[in-house]
Amino acid sequence: MAKNLAVCVVGDFPYLYRYFSGFKNMLQEKGGFFGDIVIITSIFTPTFLIRSTYGKNVSILRFKKIKFPKKITETLNSNNTNGQPNRNINKYYQWHKLHIFDKKIKKWNYIFYLDINMSIHGDLSELFKEAPLNKLLARADSYPQYDRTLSSQFDENSETFKRLCEKYDLDITNYFQTGLLFFDTSIIDKNTKKELVELAIKYPCTITNEQAICNLYFIFEKKLYQELPVEIGKTISYFYWKLEGREVLITKQNRIQYK
Repeated sequence: MAKNLAVCVVGDFPYLYRYFSGFKNMLQEKGGFFGDIVIITSIFTPTFLIRSTYGKNVSILRFKKIKFPKKITETLNSNNTNGQPNRNINKYYQWHKLHIFDKKIKKWNYIFYLDINMSIHGDLSELFKEAPLNKLLARADSYPQYDRTLSSQFDENSETFKRLCEKYDLDITNYFQTGLLFFDTSIIDKNTKKELVELAIKYPCTITNEQAICNLYFIFEKKLYQELPVEIGKTISYFYWKLEGREVLITKQNRIQYK
């Protein structure tokens, strides 16, 4: 297993209160991981009310809310989200995920980040052997069909979208999800988080909050993204659904994929 590795989650109080205890149990009982767990949350989250956060192997890192200038917030709130709820309005806390790339996280050599409502179905030790040396591993968002392009993460009618297209290749289909991230903390420097926020301000046409911005940064600006291995042995490493007749190590949903 990668040395000095921590599993990391991000959550506000309602999410931590609802999910953290179950997540920690799954991580240990099914995932076989008893190492460090890092919780990234806000300054005022009353974690003392959540007993499962107690313990010497649980570290709580607190950060201020990611804030944007008023005009940028108005733009993000008015983006065309193709009929879906506006994430900047309804899931603003997702921006807190940018704190994963704060220099404080360099206390650990490797970070395995999971959305706290993911499901773990098996031992993670073989996956953790896939140490991402100077890389960020993640699953392509449209795996396994690869039928969507990075442009789908942005409001194509936004006035900043044209500028975005001039600089980046938004036709790529292997852009990644930010629900699972496995990375070497050597990729973080004192400016990483600041540069991510600045990129969001420069191109406020994202309709998937931090996910779109992280793709621009780690694919094009830093060239650090590599797709997570599809299989670990005979087990699929990560898929949105559980699959009939196949073992899947980590899933977003805890049920079989719809036909």
